[in-house]
Parts: sequence; C-alpha cells; structure tokens
Amino acid sequence: MENFQLWRSTLIKFSMLLVNNNRSKAYLQNLIKNGFIPSKIIVLDNKNHTLVEHTENDKIISKDTEQKFIRSLNDLNISFDEKEHIQKTIVKNNLDFSVVDTLDVNSLTVINAVKELTDEYIVYSGPGGTILRKEILSLNKKFIHVHPGLLPGFRGSTTIYYSMLLESTVGCSVILFDEKIDEGPILYKAKYEIKERDIDFDYVLDPLVRAKTLISFFQTNELSGMPQNQSEEAATFYIIHPLLKHLSILKHNEGSIQ
Repeated sequence: MENFQLWRSTLIKFSMLLVNNNRSKAYLQNLIKNGFIPSKIIVLDNKNHTLVEHTENDKIISKDTEQKFIRSLNDLNISFDEKEHIQKTIVKNNLDFSVVDTLDVNSLTVINAVKELTDEYIVYSGPGGTILRKEILSLNKKFIHVHPGLLPGFRGSTTIYYSMLLESTVGCSVILFDEKIDEGPILYKAKYEIKERDIDFDYVLDPLVRAKTLISFFQTNELSGMPQNQSEEAATFYIIHPLLKHLSILKHNEGSIQ
C-alpha cells in the first residue's frame, strides 16, 4: 500500500450524513472501532424507497436483528457487519442523531438539518451517484468524501473497476466536495494492491477500501486541503459497460484476460 501524506493540522471534530448502505456501515462501524466518534449523525431514511446500492439484507433485515453477516477484506485487516443497520450501530453506541424522512440530500429538509450541526466538517455517505448542489455546499460546512479512485487520474463513476482493469490496484482519495465532480481539494490518498480473489467489488471491496482510507486519514490528524495537481493527467470515467466490468473481475480473479 502507498500512502500520500499531505499536511498536518489539529484533532478532527466531525459530524456525519449517512444512508443505510454498506458504505455507511463500513464507515461508522470502523470509525467507532478506532475511537473516532462523530458529534452528531444525520440519517436519511425514506422507508418507502430502496436505493440501487441496497443489498437484500437492507430490504429484509430489521433494525433489531441479532443476526450477523461479517464482510471482510483480509489484505487490509478491515471488516464490517452487513446485517447491522446504521441506526442500530448508532443507538448501541449512544450517539446523537436525527432521522430525516427523505433520500434527497439536496432537499430543504436536509439543508435545514445540516444548518443545525455545530461541526464544520461532515463525513458524507449519502445515496450513490448523488451530486451535492450549490444550496447545500453554501452552508459554510466542509463535506468529506472518500472517492474510490486515485485523483485526478480516476475521476467519475465505477472507478474501482477501471483501476483494477488498467493497473491491478485500487486507489482512494479523501476530498472536500465542491461543485465540480471529484475536483475538490485532496485531504489524503492511498493506493492498495488487493491479492484476495472472488471479492464482491460493489458490496465488499468498494466500502472496505473506502473505510480503510477514511480511517487512515483520521489517524493522520490532517485537515488542510491541497488543490489537485493540474500537471497530473486527469481522466473522467463513466458507468462501466457490463463487458468491461466482467473483464475487470476476470483479470483480478485469474490474473489475466483470455
């Protein structure tokens, strides 16, 4: 693993904005495990709507279940319980939270909830593919986002598949959101070589690589952003074609493409 340490600052105080998906579960469970406790959590939870990234467990498991389903990435020594609902994690750890009955992060309801937060920094793990609009980005808050690609070379969508296909590595960048997609200041970035085979890229690799990078970022106690290097070659990727997706998985599992 390569780590790119960029600056030093003070202890990070933060809130979180989450939905109940694997990424949020991996973030919250591992932040707590490592002693990084959010001051307040806003949970977006529209009970009548499921997200594309929701697993079958999200659809059928109640907040009170005692069942466990541990998802792990042994190469990075990190795991999370997929069957533990976000709100169960929050309640059993006595964390301060509020639930907003919407999945629209740009709605007036969410904007008003964010205004009430006392922390400047908010770890963001909202619905996949959502773009934060000008109204919520104008609240004098800094949204921390973990992008699953080494920036600026892997901007856009499904970048884990592209980086595994092109470089056989996974990169992650912790950035501050701005109005340009994946172009905000970089707080921290890391690159990993994953040797484990038959890993679910979407529901295991993606959330756990992001969570590992987020924890590593918090462990540095570093906050000041560094603008993305304009001299580096930048590339933007779009939702990967199913054939290329299959080839990326095949290359990882078999070491080559026939």
